[in-house]
Amino acid sequence: MLHVTAPPLPVLLDAGEDTYEKGQSHPNRHRIGVFDVLVVTKGTLFMQEGEQKYEVKSGHCLILYPDRHHFSYQPCEEETHFYWFHFVTPKEWKELKETSLIQNMAEGEQSRNPFTEFPFGIVVPNFCLLHNWKVAAELCQQIVKTGHELNNNWEWQRQILFQQVLNVLSEHAQLEKMMPSLAVAEQAAAYIRKNYRSKITYAELGEALSFHPNHIARCMISSFGFTPIEYLNRIRIDQAKLLLVSKDWSIEKISENCGFSQLAYFSRLFKKQEGISPNEFRKKYLGTAN
Repeated sequence: MLHVTAPPLPVLLDAGEDTYEKGQSHPNRHRIGVFDVLVVTKGTLFMQEGEQKYEVKSGHCLILYPDRHHFSYQPCEEETHFYWFHFVTPKEWKELKETSLIQNMAEGEQSRNPFTEFPFGIVVPNFCLLHNWKVAAELCQQIVKTGHELNNNWEWQRQILFQQVLNVLSEHAQLEKMMPSLAVAEQAAAYIRKNYRSKITYAELGEALSFHPNHIARCMISSFGFTPIEYLNRIRIDQAKLLLVSKDWSIEKISENCGFSQLAYFSRLFKKQEGISPNEFRKKYLGTAN
């Protein structure tokens, strides 16, 4: 799986299509500095990246990484048609595995600052069978066709179409099958973000997701590095920070609004996470204390 940090969104550099006859091979390339996307519509490309081999058959998509060596480990056995796309990511990217710790947790709409950029992650499979094949093939065709048009909006249109291709890949990823632990963790995180103001127990979380609470906890730890309760507290503290600088409410009211039943516990947890008390946080950013 490929994980890309945005914004900015990935940028398409170039696109095209090729048809290889029997016996032809994909070029041998080393550290080309861009992602190379191959979408095969007919035949098979026999690709290798590092030590990993891929049979990219009709209906399959392969994303080759910019910092690795890729080549054909054997020539095409039949006429093979494919689309190719080169793109870059302005921000960081990483290869995501089930055991990876995802630190950029999506806190949700509640904790967004309306005046600053809100980072998010785009996760797409690096190799997959495209179940939305007709949609993907049509988008690929439109991108290549748009590149030949002579109008002022062609590049903008092409970038939009490429984002739609990434969206198809992202939707198609089927995390439940490819990375079950991450899928469970994301379901739990979504439930927590939606209900953070209420009391959430392990039993309630298990009932809501139809998984054993211990399994949910293991999935969240392996995916996010936090237990469900730790994740819940982080969401609550982030929301409290927003309220501290946007509302003139008392600390106690903010504590209650964010789901804490005890003010002392809220204050202790806030200081542990932020290094200062809620009052000190408000004073630091607003110059006043309450």
